Amino acid sequence: MKILLYATALGLICLPVCGGAPTPIRIQPGVAQLFVDDGAIERASGLRRTLHQPAKDNGGNTPLIAARAGTTLLAYGSIVRDTRLNRHVMFVQEWPSRQMYRLTSADGLAWQPNTNAELEKVTLDLPFSPLPPDAHGRPGIDLFSCYYDTNDMTRPYKGWVWAANVGNEWEGIWYVDSADGLRWQKGRQVFSGFAGDGDPSCRAITQDGRTLYGPGDVTLFAHDPVENRFLGLFKFYAPHDIVPGYGSRSRAYAFLDGLDRPFDIRKLERIQLMPAMAARNGDSPADEYYASTAWRYESLWLGGLKIFHGRDSYPWSAAGCAFLKLVVSRDGLDWRKVPFTNDTGVAEVFIPNGAEGGNGGTNDGGYISEFSQGPLRVGDELIYYYSASSSGKNAPAERRLHGGGIFRARLRRDGFVSVDGGVITTPLIQVNAQELMLNAIGPVSVQVLDQSGKALASAGVGGDSVRHLVRFGARPLRQVAPRGPFRLRFEVRPPGQLYSFTVTNPSP
Repeated sequence: MKILLYATALGLICLPVCGGAPTPIRIQPGVAQLFVDDGAIERASGLRRTLHQPAKDNGGNTPLIAARAGTTLLAYGSIVRDTRLNRHVMFVQEWPSRQMYRLTSADGLAWQPNTNAELEKVTLDLPFSPLPPDAHGRPGIDLFSCYYDTNDMTRPYKGWVWAANVGNEWEGIWYVDSADGLRWQKGRQVFSGFAGDGDPSCRAITQDGRTLYGPGDVTLFAHDPVENRFLGLFKFYAPHDIVPGYGSRSRAYAFLDGLDRPFDIRKLERIQLMPAMAARNGDSPADEYYASTAWRYESLWLGGLKIFHGRDSYPWSAAGCAFLKLVVSRDGLDWRKVPFTNDTGVAEVFIPNGAEGGNGGTNDGGYISEFSQGPLRVGDELIYYYSASSSGKNAPAERRLHGGGIFRARLRRDGFVSVDGGVITTPLIQVNAQELMLNAIGPVSVQVLDQSGKALASAGVGGDSVRHLVRFGARPLRQVAPRGPFRLRFEVRPPGQLYSFTVTNPSP
């Protein structure tokens, strides 16, 4: 019998491809099972799903932290939780100076300082002197990403920074660390990266008729807190692409032996996310996958995919600007775009731009970037922080990548994708848990099925709650299916929305 295996945060989903009895999914109590992909769906009929866009504070017209005149702020950093300060710490970069700054917050909502003029400067000690003859352009840094290591109270801040325009040998990712997040010291070079034509140190991958080179400058890492490991997110591109002026900017992924250890770029064998450079697979001809993020969320890996398009204005993004899509993975390595239509009827677009140059050049109409770690969980909301200039890369020099700043948007807990209609049945589930909870807006009905498909009990929920406690009559889930694995069958009727289900053991 052939078995199809899906690696998940909770073990393996094991389903027979043809014949035989399926092996149950083993899921952990308290971990929400989302419907962003099909991993929690074995069968479906009449299925409809919606991609939900985070609601922007002030409609994206006014930044939380405004950029100074003649500059913009980039989310070329991370937001971490400093357990010694008992505060969130946000690292942002100012353009065009490339200066890094720090903000802090006790609750993830109010940040200090709250004006750009008062931001705390961050020092990245990256000496490269003298520069070799093959160095070109202005030396500096590009993307910076970090995490807070609670097991190291001496130098808990650990990160990657891309050294740019310092020559073929030094160009690339360097490990940095810090005792306080304000003063960072350079460690070992993790790998050298593609510095342009004539660079012999890069990795070339030929795939789907294109040869791409990398890793490139927009490269970062993600910390996996569940398994305490690190995922590298690597940029590849083609300097001489099939479409003149466009580089097929793409994304590759690999787990790392350690954040501060040299990484053998020969381990990168395949590009996981490559733009079509055509009107295909949800892409338009000018769309490039300029950057991406990754973060563990409940039963999934999720991430943002930054779409830059140097031409072709869309209703949600002007030419020369960048917007965000949502991507999903079960194992951190195999990634797909989330294809569903969003709240405004447009497929795939997760965080759009406003009108370029809107609100007097203060809105999010230009070049959007996102912090590496994903949204913060504050109460029952997911809080997104992102940066955006008000004008994009095609604007005149006096406005190019200027204005805007740091913006905030909000999404309900587990609220990325909802099932809006149809009947779905899960694979067989094996779990040691007492209760079933739904994150849903009713009406949503649920049946518990035994291995043969016989209905053991049914129930329904109405209203809007992220924690609907489902009782089958007066019985909890464990009493309905006490001995063996079971399936759940959900039916969603308009205007219902089902976001996730969780099996749980209530606290005593």
